[in-house]
Amino acid sequence: MIDILFALALAMPAPPVEAPAAAATAAVECPAPRMVQPRYPVKEARANKTGLVLVGARFDDCGRVTETRVDKSSGITAFDESALASVAAYVLSPGQREKARDGWIQAPVKFGGFRTVVPVSIPWPRSHRRPMYIKDDEPFPFESIQAFQAAAPDSGDKVYKPPYAMGRDPEIGLIHTSLVPDARDPSVFWFRYTVQPPRPASPTAPPPENIRVGVARYRLVEEQGVPVVRLAILCERSADECQRLEAFLFEGLPFAKARRR
Repeated sequence: MIDILFALALAMPAPPVEAPAAAATAAVECPAPRMVQPRYPVKEARANKTGLVLVGARFDDCGRVTETRVDKSSGITAFDESALASVAAYVLSPGQREKARDGWIQAPVKFGGFRTVVPVSIPWPRSHRRPMYIKDDEPFPFESIQAFQAAAPDSGDKVYKPPYAMGRDPEIGLIHTSLVPDARDPSVFWFRYTVQPPRPASPTAPPPENIRVGVARYRLVEEQGVPVVRLAILCERSADECQRLEAFLFEGLPFAKARRR
């Protein structure tokens, strides 16, 4: 945000006096209003659990949420945490901000009800339950993660169970993973590695957005009668973190551990 201050001089016999800074006009570009769909916790979704969380939120002049609190809990910690993370990324419209009382608005976040989200198993073939993992000699088809997201080769209307449980790193934040089949080729799967950075210490600082920092392509083939997963990785983190991610992925998936050579 760039503030442009205009100093006003008063024409008087006495030495010029500057006008108060409050009379300055600031050019501010505010983001468009948005609401972020909460992440449905997999354990609760599988159990068909539902809930409603009332989240209190404070906001800045642009409507960006700067602070959240649970005004009414759902009684399920996972729902409460997911609702807080969702509302923290909101940008409120002028109409929503008009409803504020003492600087706070209340946002209801509902889980389940009209539609129950039940994650399904990843359709990984039995033929590749104990494959060899080999670095793919075919180039990764996207130059960047942004290009991957724009192409959305893994788009679909199903929610799949994540291959790994959600992790938490004190420096990196929350770590989410997903593995979904290609929209066209059933022998190709896409792995997504997403980081939710820690919230800033300052309550007035805008909450960070989730960052997709790694994508991998699993290409299932058979070579000389042996099931093989050709693995190609695109990572946009530090070299050290990318090396650790690569070593981890080449150990194999929980349901398809790497075969010893």
